[in-house]
Amino acid sequence: MKKLFPFAATLIMLILPALAFAGTVTLNSPTTAGNTNSSTQATNQSSYNGGAGQFDLDHHNAYAWNITGLATIPAGQTITSAQLCFKNISNWDTNANVLFVHLLNTVATGGTLMSSSGGNGTVRFFQDNANDAIGDGDDFLAANATFGTVAQGTDNIKLAQYNNIAMAGSSFTAGNLIYNFDASQLQSLQNFINANGNIAFGFDPDCHYWNNGITFTYVTAPSVPEPVSMLLLGTGLAGLYVRRRRQRT
Repeated sequence: MKKLFPFAATLIMLILPALAFAGTVTLNSPTTAGNTNSSTQATNQSSYNGGAGQFDLDHHNAYAWNITGLATIPAGQTITSAQLCFKNISNWDTNANVLFVHLLNTVATGGTLMSSSGGNGTVRFFQDNANDAIGDGDDFLAANATFGTVAQGTDNIKLAQYNNIAMAGSSFTAGNLIYNFDASQLQSLQNFINANGNIAFGFDPDCHYWNNGITFTYVTAPSVPEPVSMLLLGTGLAGLYVRRRRQRT
């Protein structure tokens, strides 16, 4: 049985790094639009005009939330999950409005740098198409080179298109809108971060959306068997060793 102790010590040495290197990164968007009336920050009221951390989402513009200096994902690690959360978001009226969301690997340098406070990164806005009409479903980010990327594709990934988010009116409801990345988008996100530590999110609102800021979170973990799986494997090997010892005696 004494030979089991070196084996157990080796197993623990394998498990502990797997636990140590898992981590969560949370980034908050800068505040780019103050609440228009501090008395209406309460959600689910028809007079709600956004919260104190509001990210401007007006239909006249498209926006780039630029995030730089992200640490590369270490070898043997992978991004296991990622999500965008639009906090207490609500359509300002009952029109058939749309919000387009893109992930970009290029930090846009054109447009106009917005005055902002707090949060992570910077925000730029780009004037939307001159003839853009409310409710026309025109996605400025899909194929616009001035946004810091070429046409939608490998380096410009459309994540979501939301219609009529929490419409105002008699059934007014403001709430968190959460987008979870799928497997291919997680891989693209990791590739973008490892390329130069920069990513950007593009937002094209087709009408105005009140909100209380945007949060981006991603989780990394070892791309090796989970500790529980490793423990089960070790237990099985130890059982085989004990059985073999018994057979010899």
